[in-house]
Amino acid sequence: MKAPKIHAIVVTHRGADMLPACLRALEADVRQGAAEVEIVVVDNASTDGTESILRADFPQATVLRLPENAGYGRANNVALRRALAAGADYAALVNDDVEVRPGWLSALVQAATLHPEAGLLNGTLVFRGEDRVNSTGLVIDRLGRARDRDFGVPLADLRREEGPVEGASGGALLMRSALLLRIGVFDPAYFAYYEDVDLSLRARRAGSICWYVPGAVADHRFASTVGAGSARQRYLLGRGHLRTLALHQPAFRAVALVPLTAAFRLAVKSPLELLRGRPDLAAAEARAGIDGARAALLALPIRVRAGIPRGAEPR
Repeated sequence: MKAPKIHAIVVTHRGADMLPACLRALEADVRQGAAEVEIVVVDNASTDGTESILRADFPQATVLRLPENAGYGRANNVALRRALAAGADYAALVNDDVEVRPGWLSALVQAATLHPEAGLLNGTLVFRGEDRVNSTGLVIDRLGRARDRDFGVPLADLRREEGPVEGASGGALLMRSALLLRIGVFDPAYFAYYEDVDLSLRARRAGSICWYVPGAVADHRFASTVGAGSARQRYLLGRGHLRTLALHQPAFRAVALVPLTAAFRLAVKSPLELLRGRPDLAAAEARAGIDGARAALLALPIRVRAGIPRGAEPR
């Protein structure tokens, strides 16, 4: 069989302290496999010396430098559309705070070959420097909230077998190009967080599935880009959740859940954070409720435009 053509995409924004380790691990893994792999770095207008590091230490990588910080989804879309135009069979997305272990890519490609019904594949993300699981994929509850499956489980206790999972985590992910050609790339309305949930749900609606591959292991500096528990993270998670509710819940549930969720953030979560002496988180919850409700309303035209793949619309 002909070796698959893969674009391995790394989006970074002021990640000079993490990016070299990410790329070195990715390069080492690529050298072990039989696939034809092009490493593509999308630089979200970094001002921390990232450009110089790439030029000096990673001259073989293709660098796409953006004029502004476009966020995770839109930056990946630039490289994804390039990969699709070049006829790549797969795109592998790796966060700049992730270091893949040897065999990561080959394990995912092998699983994709054996399971053509799987359009999005991810492995085991481990907290860097710890023996605890960060994610084995995404699970989504009845309120549309997504969380990492097996979060915090000791690696030695993990007994998760290969197979379907509700959603694929965007931290380290293999995407089948044939699926993207059908459903589009990331929804550009998500700056960060929940864009992988949205893509996973769109894949499911198109008859594809997400697939977990336990042998594809990578180490993750969890939430190092925006900060775990930070106001920025809280805001982006809340906003993304509300948009996803509007797009993917049954219509009657969406009509109820969107205003209730927005009101809960404004009337309960925000005041609680203020009482706890965390005004930054209080403001983040309030903004998430307001901006998330607006993002949900803007999603309605997309929902009613049947047959137009999300991610293919103008920015």
